[in-house]
Amino acid sequence: MKTITPAPEPELIVHARTGNTEAIAELFRRYYASSVAVARGILRTPDDALDAVQSAYLAAFRNFRSFRGDAKFKTWITRIVMNECLMVLRTPARRRSFVSLDHAKHDGTRPVVIDKRLTPEEVALRAEARASVMELAALLPPQLKDVFMLCDLSGLSVGETARELGLKIPATKTRLFRARSHIRSRLKTRSCAIRLVKRSR
Repeated sequence: MKTITPAPEPELIVHARTGNTEAIAELFRRYYASSVAVARGILRTPDDALDAVQSAYLAAFRNFRSFRGDAKFKTWITRIVMNECLMVLRTPARRRSFVSLDHAKHDGTRPVVIDKRLTPEEVALRAEARASVMELAALLPPQLKDVFMLCDLSGLSVGETARELGLKIPATKTRLFRARSHIRSRLKTRSCAIRLVKRSR
């Protein structure tokens, strides 16, 4: 029985850019499991994750010609999936957990996410905190946002994030540090501004 050798990715990309739906479908098939894993790490709910991946893949299919090949295809599709997840998280109904930037583990895994039985006041405060983190994460430069989303929201380690994005581990750690520092700084500024507003009332 003759073994069929899978087409190399660069060849698939060339065909996909011409509108070849079979080539596009094969690229998506190769990274579907990885995309679902990323989405489930961020959204935590299987149904939400699958919906986000489907929406992301539909958007990618419609805009495939915008993929220039500057980054790896896996990086490109992962970024689209993460952006879709970010939009889901930024809707009020989804803001139920709190991401702590002050308890990040040394290996780069996701900080502890707390989602226990809380008082209405605690739920509101943590929802507001998470909303602020999501809002600021969306404003990060793409290189920093990708690393932050994978490490601190999806729960991947630094090494896993580096492999997902095709980066070296030192570069990944640097970007993660910069992303966290940027968000911490903006959160402090925002908190100070809120206190000043309250005092002026």
